[in-house]
Parts: sequence; C-alpha cells; structure tokens
Amino acid sequence: MKEYRLTDWLPTTKKEIELRGWNELDIILFSADAYVDHPSFGAAVIGRILEAEGLKIAIVPQPNWRDDLRDFKKLGRPRLFFGISGGCMDSMVNKYTANKRLRSEDAYTPDGRPDMRPDYPSTVYSQILKRLYPDVPVILGGIEASMRRLSHYDYWQDKVQKSILCDSGADLLIYGMGEKPIVELTRKIKGLLPTEDAVCTVNDLKTIIGTIPQTAYLCRASEWTSDTEDIQLYSHEECLADKKKQASNFRHIEEESNKYAASRITQAVGNKVVVVNPPYPPMSPRKKLTVLSICPIPVCLIPNIKGSGFRHTI
Repeated sequence: MKEYRLTDWLPTTKKEIELRGWNELDIILFSADAYVDHPSFGAAVIGRILEAEGLKIAIVPQPNWRDDLRDFKKLGRPRLFFGISGGCMDSMVNKYTANKRLRSEDAYTPDGRPDMRPDYPSTVYSQILKRLYPDVPVILGGIEASMRRLSHYDYWQDKVQKSILCDSGADLLIYGMGEKPIVELTRKIKGLLPTEDAVCTVNDLKTIIGTIPQTAYLCRASEWTSDTEDIQLYSHEECLADKKKQASNFRHIEEESNKYAASRITQAVGNKVVVVNPPYPPMSPRKKLTVLSICPIPVCLIPNIKGSGFRHTI
C-alpha cells in the first residue's frame, strides 16, 4: 500500500502550509464537514480544482465558532477570497430530525460528534469572517447556500426567510455544481490584479460580479437596471403577505435552474435586489471524469487526516 505524506492533502494548519514552503495563501475554504479528500465531499473537490489552477489552497474544517475565533484567524488573510460550504448535507437536516429534535450523531464528523457545527453554518462563518476581514471577499457555496439563494420557506423556523446573502453578508453565492463558476471566478479575479502578489478586495470583486454564470449577488435597488429578458420575481415582502406568490416564485426558480438557455432572475428585498445569473449547461461526461480524477487519494483505504473514528461510508 502506498505511503502518504502530510503534503499529499490540502493543508489545514499553519504547520502544513510551512511544510509546502508557502508564505501566503490564495484562497482559504471553510467547511462545516470534516475534511475528507474524496470526490463525494464538495469542499475537497473545489480545493483540488483550484489547486490544479496553480493556486495555493487551504481548508479549515469545522472551525470553532464559540471561542476566541482562533480557527478563523490562524491562517491569516487569503490573497483572493474566503470560500464557505455548509457541508454535504443541509446543515439543519444534518443536525435535527423532522420532529425538530437534535440528532445524536453527525455522520460527517469524526467520532460522530453532533456538536461540531452551528445552526446555519454558512451564515455564521460568513458573519465571523466579515467582522474579522471586512475587505476580503466571501464566497458561499454548497447545498445550504444554493437552496437559500432567494426567498425560501424555512421548516425549522416555520416562516419564509429572505436570501442568505442578506443575513450572511457574503459578497457572492455560487449555486449548484461549483466547478465551472469557481474556476471562471478565480481566473477573472487574477486578470484584474496588476501583479501576482496583489490582493483582491470587495471593490475589485464588484467589477466582475455580474459576469459569472451560476452565481447570485446582492446590490442596491437604486443601482440596478433590469433587462427586458430578466424574470422579476415577487418581492420578499410580497411573498410574506401571500403564500401563492412564494409558490409562483418557486416554480420560476426551478424552471430556470434546469434550462439550457435560462433567464436571469431578480428579486427585490427591501431596498436591495438579489440577482441570480443563469446556470452553465451541464458538464460533458469527459469533463466529469476530469473533475473526479483531480481528487487522487482513495480515502476508503486510509485514516481521515483530521481524526480517527470517521463513520461516513464511501
């Protein structure tokens, strides 16, 4: 059996970064799941794809949000942006039963510990990073963010909630399969910067934010001009007053998510507008195989790097 070195994985600590001889990171990913280097774990796939682009990537799995926030500070500021994923499952489904009781085990955490992620981790992580590094772009991804990109019914709070972009403070949301948009995003950001050592700011991101398919972002209503082909959903406030309008919105969202030539969607929320760019066409089978081959370590044959007792079966 092949022996693996610590540098075969994406780094998760300062020591592992130093072992690679790196002085800084281009992108830091935060995940509410444990780090497992396997194609069934989205954060690992995205990390490997960005690594294949020649970028310096690190992952912080299941950071502690209840202490002095050292997990959010330990790797410093990335050159390009922070990426956040709520995990392979929706965090609330992962944590609670249909009867709204706490589950006794978390299948995506070493030893099955049920206390390693907060409720709505995408929002919690994003708010923390925005407090610590207000000028660094924060990008949301994963199933939790994708399902909450526009007004949505929250089963656990039993009410219609506005877009996750409003409460999280994140600068951009990638919905669905993120392999294509994350690569285009990083290439466009790198093209903006004058030198290889320059850092990306929120203002830099705003200059390209509307040009990347399969993303969503928030802007001021006074600064937004819609096109005739855009689909303007009922506003969040209208959905709160009329359930049928929320149902109508949901139909449009689902239809446009599955079209080869979809329209851009917009929804007013207070004095702001959520803009959802249309998705990419589906990947070709050859491209899918390329993505799968980027995660090279067969995790089923080796211990998980962040702890023993990992119970998820692959």
